Amino acid sequence: MTDSPPQRRRSLASIATIVAIATLISKVAGLVRQQAIAAEFGVGPEVDAYNFAYVIPSFLFILLGGVNGPFHSSVVSVLAKHPKQDAAALIETINTLVGVLLLILTAGLILAADPLINLLAPGVSANVHAMAVEQLRIMAPLAFFSGLIGIGFGTLVASDQYWLPSISPLLSSLTVIIGVLCLSNQVGPAVMAWGTLAGGVLQWFAQIPAQWGSGMGTLRLRFDFKRPGVQELATLMGPATLSSGMLLISVAISLFLPLNSLKAPLLP
Repeated sequence: MTDSPPQRRRSLASIATIVAIATLISKVAGLVRQQAIAAEFGVGPEVDAYNFAYVIPSFLFILLGGVNGPFHSSVVSVLAKHPKQDAAALIETINTLVGVLLLILTAGLILAADPLINLLAPGVSANVHAMAVEQLRIMAPLAFFSGLIGIGFGTLVASDQYWLPSISPLLSSLTVIIGVLCLSNQVGPAVMAWGTLAGGVLQWFAQIPAQWGSGMGTLRLRFDFKRPGVQELATLMGPATLSSGMLLISVAISLFLPLNSLKAPLLP
């Protein structure tokens, strides 16, 4: 009994160390990615178009696919209440449900890319607008993969695997770096969007072997939406996603409005 608290502290310290090291590596890779983009394209219309196009996919990736995001936290909370033998069927069912909804969202982003860029980047040149629309359509599937990644993070943490959720953002940076350095001449500015999409797909694929090995489900589709735990998980995900989304939107607005107010002409 007296040994339990030290063991618990060592366990928490080990987890914190893993997360800290993996996060640091991922952040450094993100910095290198930005340097690679700047070295190849400089500061110009190509990078502007990519930044405009990446606003929505980035928002969804942070909201749905982020560590400690609503999907991740909800999955961890619900799995802690159910026997491990029920985890695979529960995760497969929620993946199916969320996947269908996010496929619809992905299709909406592709179809509405033009008006969305008009909203996000009013007044830009026709060239920047066209490039941004193209790149948003390329990155639109990140809406689908972000949800699956967030659920995967929750299943990995529930099975005491912390390294992969923390280090996987490195994969997104690596695909962009490799694409920019090796394929820019062949693909052009769209290589940034393709690299970003490839990074999201790779993050999802990297989770699959770990989930299978932990008995946390496969790629099987399940439509048993009345299964115990599914409704509980969906109920948690909805409000958590809404509240987290409102927080991110409020932060973005608070940053966006002061910048635009500086550009506005002074009243006489």
